[in-house]
Amino acid sequence: MRLLLTFVLMAGGAMAQSGHHLYVVNKGADSISIVDAASLDVLHTIPVGGNPHELAVAPDGSKLYVGNAGGNSISVVDLQSFEETERIETPDFAFPHAIVFTPDGRHALVTSERNQKIVLIDAVSDTVIRAIDSEQGGTHMAVMDAAGEWAYFTNRESHTVSFMDLGDFSIAAAIAVGQGAEGFALSPDGAEIWVSNRNAASVSVIDVERREVVHTMAVGERPNRVTFTPDGRHVLIPMGSGEVYVFDAATREVIDTAQVGSAAGGILPSPDGGRVFVASGGSNAVHVIDTATWDVVDEVPVGRNPDGLALR
Repeated sequence: MRLLLTFVLMAGGAMAQSGHHLYVVNKGADSISIVDAASLDVLHTIPVGGNPHELAVAPDGSKLYVGNAGGNSISVVDLQSFEETERIETPDFAFPHAIVFTPDGRHALVTSERNQKIVLIDAVSDTVIRAIDSEQGGTHMAVMDAAGEWAYFTNRESHTVSFMDLGDFSIAAAIAVGQGAEGFALSPDGAEIWVSNRNAASVSVIDVERREVVHTMAVGERPNRVTFTPDGRHVLIPMGSGEVYVFDAATREVIDTAQVGSAAGGILPSPDGGRVFVASGGSNAVHVIDTATWDVVDEVPVGRNPDGLALR
């Protein structure tokens, strides 16, 4: 299998991936794994707080934040020493989950899922500034636009997607989608948000400018995360069955599927779009999909129950 991947990487321009690292949260091992995105070697395994779910790398690449959902804290991991250097704590954390940095690296936003809050952090000093009421149940995942003007959040219990104006960190809208809004992704051009509705076995497509759902597609059971390929042509969504659905973004139709391990979660494409990485909690590995064929071409053993991913 590794020989096959080597051939695929050479044919697809592996040199474009040189220097990139894949960061993997291991929920069941209270750790993160750092993987060389080209060779797929695990370079470091770093202990963090209890039951981590998501992570994000600072824009300058100096550190990352890990949301310790079970530990009600954020681990700060230095990416020079590859050690946890401190933990950010606040009474406003109740199952801290998703994290996004502003493009200038000055702030980070963390969803606090069990108390309807979004916590604003000074990402220079690693201190909490304040908590913002989401007024939505189960505020879960987070995405930010490239300009750093808007952030978006799924709310699993209210079945909505929130729009936050980053000019003043205020909630401007909450758009109703399907039951159990879970993972989501903003298209590369910023025009659409695709949302996986876990309990409804559907996907909602939101027109960002109009702030309304313009299309809903029935899919398999328990759709989880969502990612666009960098060119915006395809959308990939893992299902509870371990299948990854591949959509044509323009026609909104499924054009292929890939079978990965059970409990598939975090999903991200490589920067050149040649591969997609999928965390499989059931197989304690990250699976690698070749986007030329939509076949799984390799897997990387990591820690127990991997989920959230980041790539830089």
